Amino acid sequence: MTALSTPLPTSQVLQTKSKVGASSTSPAIELPCSLKHILDSVQGKIAPVWPLKDYVAVNPYQGYADQKFLTARQALKSFSEAELLMDVTYYRQQFEDGHLTHEDLEAAIDELVADGIAGSESLTMQEVLALLHGKSPQGVLKNSSDLESDVTSSFLGTITSILDSSTGSNWASLTNEEISKHCASHYDQGQSLWPSPWKDLPLYDAWRSIASHDRSIEILGIGGFRSLVRKLPKSPELAIAWLLNRLQIPSELYEKYLLSQCYSILGWSSWTSFKAREASNNGTTCEDFAGLLAIRLTYEYAIFEKCDVEIDWNASSTTNVLSKNNDRCISRHALMRFLLLRGTEIAYRRDLLGKLACKGENSLLEQSSLPSVPEQSSKLAQLVFCIDVRSECYRRNLEIAGENLETFGFAGFFGLPIEFVPFGEQKGTGQVPALISPKFQLHEELCVGDDAVNQAMAKKMSIRSLRKAWKEFQSSAVSCFAFVETTGLFYVAKLFRHLMGTNPTPSGRNDGVEACDKHLLRPTLRGLNQQGITTSVQTDLAEGILRGLGLVENFAKLVVFCGHGSRTENNPLQAGLDCGACGGHSGEANARFAAMLLNQNYIRQSLTERGIDIPSDVHFMAALHNTTTDDLQFFEVQDVPSTHQADLETLLENAKLATLQTRRERIPRLAGSTESNLLQRARDWSEIRPEWGLAGNAAFIAAPRAYTQAASLEGRSFLHSYDSQYDPECKVLEQIMTAPLVVAHWINMQYYASTVDPRHFGSGSKAIHNVVGQFGIFSGNGGDLMTGLPWQSVHDGKSYQHHPLRLLAILAAPRSAIEAILAKHELLQNLVVNGWLQLVAIEDNTHFRCTEKQEWVALPVNNEAFLVA
Repeated sequence: MTALSTPLPTSQVLQTKSKVGASSTSPAIELPCSLKHILDSVQGKIAPVWPLKDYVAVNPYQGYADQKFLTARQALKSFSEAELLMDVTYYRQQFEDGHLTHEDLEAAIDELVADGIAGSESLTMQEVLALLHGKSPQGVLKNSSDLESDVTSSFLGTITSILDSSTGSNWASLTNEEISKHCASHYDQGQSLWPSPWKDLPLYDAWRSIASHDRSIEILGIGGFRSLVRKLPKSPELAIAWLLNRLQIPSELYEKYLLSQCYSILGWSSWTSFKAREASNNGTTCEDFAGLLAIRLTYEYAIFEKCDVEIDWNASSTTNVLSKNNDRCISRHALMRFLLLRGTEIAYRRDLLGKLACKGENSLLEQSSLPSVPEQSSKLAQLVFCIDVRSECYRRNLEIAGENLETFGFAGFFGLPIEFVPFGEQKGTGQVPALISPKFQLHEELCVGDDAVNQAMAKKMSIRSLRKAWKEFQSSAVSCFAFVETTGLFYVAKLFRHLMGTNPTPSGRNDGVEACDKHLLRPTLRGLNQQGITTSVQTDLAEGILRGLGLVENFAKLVVFCGHGSRTENNPLQAGLDCGACGGHSGEANARFAAMLLNQNYIRQSLTERGIDIPSDVHFMAALHNTTTDDLQFFEVQDVPSTHQADLETLLENAKLATLQTRRERIPRLAGSTESNLLQRARDWSEIRPEWGLAGNAAFIAAPRAYTQAASLEGRSFLHSYDSQYDPECKVLEQIMTAPLVVAHWINMQYYASTVDPRHFGSGSKAIHNVVGQFGIFSGNGGDLMTGLPWQSVHDGKSYQHHPLRLLAILAAPRSAIEAILAKHELLQNLVVNGWLQLVAIEDNTHFRCTEKQEWVALPVNNEAFLVA
């Protein structure tokens, strides 16, 4: 056979090889300790993807937080085509539109030098401007491929991808389709009428049971595949060791080679990473991640044998992959793109800090001019919103609508680690951030007589049984033709109503409950003591909320906890629009539970003993902010005392005004939208952009509301209330930095990655999404499991609605306190010193930037001045 001499993008050299005889029995092999460590390292670099019902944003690069930003990019480039930097055309447009200025670029060079970024000291404005104008420094126009390409030639790909590049085959696609088909069947959660008989087995064992008999891969040309599968070791980890040995992969390349396998089928790698995380949280183990790798390597080896080639792993270009990915390896082009990223971040920071420091009644530099905190008698109400960026617009407009209203920002689960169990259900949803697990169950009850409750329960079960039977009949083979021909015409009216947005699909949550009784569904405190949530623990939860808010005195007569959620139709990724702090669910349950706790007399008495005295006429209530329509729905209004009714009516009127103004503010971003069209988007099952979610998020601000109240932050900032005078031990600051800030960072990096690299970290077009197994989505009818955000969540078809900026964290706290917390939490420190987020402290009426060397540099506070570090 003639050796392949086609130049390969991965620079491995393919040659003919002699067949290596395969043993007819299962190989005897031991797992090296080093390989076990490598497998753990590989798994740690693959971010999990949550199921659709709990979908939350996640930082796809989280496994690289211990490396510098550009170093992490080099590491990714060594085994994949994944990207961390936007291409130059984006920045060129920003520059042409005036959003990125010469001053921003000059400041960016200075900041890179101050951060100790290798090579930045040699960057010049002439070079940067030449790049933005599409010219070399000598004035010669570069072609687009030269201009945009800085991919190293030493990236280590899979053998199937190397073969495809060299021979024009499609082995990689075939392999992924086979694996995806099996995984979809194995993990199915009720979508398939015929579940896999091996579902209860680990992934690897189930696949071996099927593949040892399935002839389909042999029909496609891979002879002896079933025999190979039968010879594999029973343990997936041992199978990996055996296959790596058979493929003759040098041990020093194990990690990168296994990572290249993971990135070749990144969606399922992320899913098995989630399954491992889920098992760990439950105190068990799951080997499906290793199982997936073993499966992928088996196909790799079978194709490797079939094609009768070998790879010269000792090729000089291949050894480049082994070099440490340090700053010295970073290309000039990558460094300049990183500079452009920093320039856009400086432009945004300059604008934002200018708003926070603008002179006027709320000037940062003129604290004496701040209005004094109003006494209880002058406050109509205090409302606590989630820190979600979409709350910023509503809070601002609500404060304008009612001058005697005060708003706060807090993590949307309100510090309540609950699993909420709806009425009539046995299991519920985790209403907590992805970083933690629920600690106890909170049940929902129907506050009617026992007979009515039993009747509602029976009706609920009947409705669901009928719905399931009807769905099974619709999907059955016997009905596929006769059913459509017989009943098709009867669905015309229903289809039309769906298209017009006049026939929203019921959620099913309130099945069996009469319409007139739905307002009687509410969380109950019953059952908490049996779970160990005693009065003392309940008081701890209540105290944590109030101290976390800094709300320990001067209570208004009405205090409202506002959770948030969304309402869309035919949207598999709806959970991504709900509250991330509530695990991708509505924050209604948490808000109602918080209000219920703080209305209990025994809780208030215990709080008084702890130094928080809530006046007897203060009433807590709950509301839900619908981020799709910007309605604010209040709960338990019938429980509001008669003495507060006038205040409540005024608050409801103010909320209506805030809703109208917030809608008007959002309409320009929704092309061709009107107020009525905006409402219809929530009910239209063909709408691919019902709302923009958290697109545009760029900053996290933990400070008193006075710092941000006067400014329009354009719905781009996470706003967390924090007042250091109520936090002498900095415990609240530590909680904010280690939980809400990290969650905001995850969200920010998910949007960043889905914008910068939609191929690897996005989920394609919503228009062709198909749900698989009720837990994930395919783009089209197969391929890899999709992760990340759809294109329609970051782009409107003409321009980007999310601009890729690393999160800017602004903390109104002493620098010494921030430093102490960073030193205590390595993960958090890594995010700062390795450039994964930008950190600014507000102290002594001055803004200080924390460099990647953990040095503080004062920033100017006006719109004209720029930092020269």
